[in-house]
Amino acid sequence: MDRNTTAGLVPKILLIEDNPEMAENISTILQLAGYHVVHKSNGKSGIDQVKQDPPDLILCDIMMPELDGYGVAHILNSSPDTAYIPFIFLTAKADLSDFRKGMSLGADDYITKPFDDVELLRVIEMRLKKNELLKTTFTKKPQDLQTFFNKARELKEFKKLSENRPVRAFKKKDIIFMEGQIPNDLYFIEQGKIKTYKVNYEGKELITGFYNEGEFLGYVPLLEDKPYNESAVALEDVRVSLVPKTDFLTLIYSSKDVARKFITMLSNNLEEMEKRLLDLAYQSIRQRVASALIKMNENALKLREDAIISVARKDMANIVGTALESLNRTLSDFKDESLIEMSGKGIRVLNQQKLERLLRY
Repeated sequence: MDRNTTAGLVPKILLIEDNPEMAENISTILQLAGYHVVHKSNGKSGIDQVKQDPPDLILCDIMMPELDGYGVAHILNSSPDTAYIPFIFLTAKADLSDFRKGMSLGADDYITKPFDDVELLRVIEMRLKKNELLKTTFTKKPQDLQTFFNKARELKEFKKLSENRPVRAFKKKDIIFMEGQIPNDLYFIEQGKIKTYKVNYEGKELITGFYNEGEFLGYVPLLEDKPYNESAVALEDVRVSLVPKTDFLTLIYSSKDVARKFITMLSNNLEEMEKRLLDLAYQSIRQRVASALIKMNENALKLREDAIISVARKDMANIVGTALESLNRTLSDFKDESLIEMSGKGIRVLNQQKLERLLRY
């Protein structure tokens, strides 16, 4: 297994653990796997170590004296200089509320003790690969799009991404897509120029945009799940690479960090457009979770008056079509907004009318 980073260096892992026996055991496992390990026995010294020599990944126990793991996560995630470092909690606490608290503080993962050696190494490897993807700078060249997909496919959430994307050629004045058509693909312009336009009731053409080599086209209708509200035509001979809708939605909804990276590519680093796309993606997740809760609540009400939705989170994530962490984050938001109540028995809908209202906006 290749343990080299893009810089050709052995990944450095900071282990913050106050139990000497546990720390020695974990350090041995990681060193045998080819990682460089630095151990600190408390949260304060761990933070000092990060500031002096930032690691590639942090493993941190929660229950520690002086400064616990939550405090470490909060301090590191509050600083732009350290917030990017993958952070994994090691804990004997397995309560769902503890998990939510850790993730809300910026943790990337949560491993419960006792854990399997293979599980630990698998989680670390995936987090390092994801961080490498997030740190990579991608240009507007077609080969960079392929590189992005190749790196994404190394992560478990994206293994189903297409290995190769179809390429289509259009002649000058060819129609790429028409207003009212249902979108099935995201377009990446490898060569040529494309114009988008609308036609008013008098038959007059209103130009809405121009797109050049290295730009993406058609992502807003895919995010909104609506027909195209404009048409697109080739201004010269054009070659486009097609990203299937399933690939596009997987990249947007399976991981918040990867979605942000992908959206940065889509928006050409335009802050206003990036914010709009992130808002669209987030709102869509809220709507889909709300829709799933409404349907499951109606089914539960048929069985008993005091309905409890007892579907496993993993199954609910599959129903919604999003990653488990995205589902948990959205459910937590709904709980804070008093839309639902969560307990060990399941989920109870408190305000279905407000959930239904989410579907209209």
